[in-house]
Amino acid sequence: MRKEQQYKAKLFTTGYLFLILISLTTAMSYSMISTLITNYAVKLGGTLAMAGTITGIFSMAALFSLPVGGLICDTLNKKKICIIATVVFCFSFLGYAFSANMAVMLFFRIIQGFSFGISGTANMALVAEIIPKERLGEGLGYFGLGQVVSQVIGPVIGVAMKEHMGFRALFYTVAVISAFAVVLLFLFPYDSSCHDSSKTEKRNKSYFSFRYLVAWECLFYALTAGMFSMTNGITSSFLVLLGDERGIVNIALFFTVNAACLFLVRIIMGRMADRSSILMIVGVSLAVSLSSMLLLSKAMILKTVLIAALLKAIGQGGGQISLQSACIKSVDESRIGVASSTYYIGADIGNALGPVIGGCISGIWGYEMMFQTIAVLMGGMLILFVIYQKRRGE
Repeated sequence: MRKEQQYKAKLFTTGYLFLILISLTTAMSYSMISTLITNYAVKLGGTLAMAGTITGIFSMAALFSLPVGGLICDTLNKKKICIIATVVFCFSFLGYAFSANMAVMLFFRIIQGFSFGISGTANMALVAEIIPKERLGEGLGYFGLGQVVSQVIGPVIGVAMKEHMGFRALFYTVAVISAFAVVLLFLFPYDSSCHDSSKTEKRNKSYFSFRYLVAWECLFYALTAGMFSMTNGITSSFLVLLGDERGIVNIALFFTVNAACLFLVRIIMGRMADRSSILMIVGVSLAVSLSSMLLLSKAMILKTVLIAALLKAIGQGGGQISLQSACIKSVDESRIGVASSTYYIGADIGNALGPVIGGCISGIWGYEMMFQTIAVLMGGMLILFVIYQKRRGE
């Protein structure tokens, strides 16, 4: 009876479909230029070190914006916040096009990272409000598909446009694409009065309470999600180098297989996250991801690498959806924004630490030890997660 009632709640509403398209559009515009920023920085006269700073400063700005984004989303109109942040995001592309030197480029890169973090938090908070709570995992699973698609085809389209039309035309194009997201946001049906009553008490309190910057009750879930992001940072930074060292031809197919499998896994695991224990799903996901890292540590042929790509997709798809859903469910409606930002903080920290840890280990002991160390860290997180959930009564 419970399952029948669960799927009577309508998921694919007009507002939900709008937000999926908005997320896809924003992610696509960024993905189209993400792999080219380093080249553009060098073209402006920067050194490789400066180009690396330009690339990394985006993530740092986005990370610092997350607590602010969560706070303002929970105190102000989420739709308006998302519109303003997306407008700034759009104009930053035009700033890239007219950057005459590295200093100007750095300025717009910081602005874009900050606006991207806030718009992503607002978008997630909006979608969490309109998804039926009994179908939250399923809804988040479908919602993230647009980002997976953009990561696969965005860089390909961006590189092709840059080769045929140049950087400035590419930046104009992605600005137009992100402007389309702004138009969709204006059309997005959202009645903020339905949620204002839950914010009344919050507005009467200090904006500087740490409770409104970080959702401490879901921080452990966010840090667990960071372990899955860490594997992303490791593989994206060092897998091709591992392939060169071991003579594995076409090792980049790992990313294609991983993305295709992740697309399918998110569709399946979303429903499972609503029906199954988070301990079971996240526990299995960590174990499967751990196995993928061990396979990569020993991989000598392409077949092994592709099996690892499949396992990584299964682990990441199931684990991240369940943890994201758990973060949102752990707070009341007035704090959905800070729960969303807390989740992203954990994920971004993991993504940032992965290459740093991987670089330190691989530089001394090699790539095999690097992947095995990440596997050990995931094993440790698995043990901690089981203990944490048992103490919570699961």
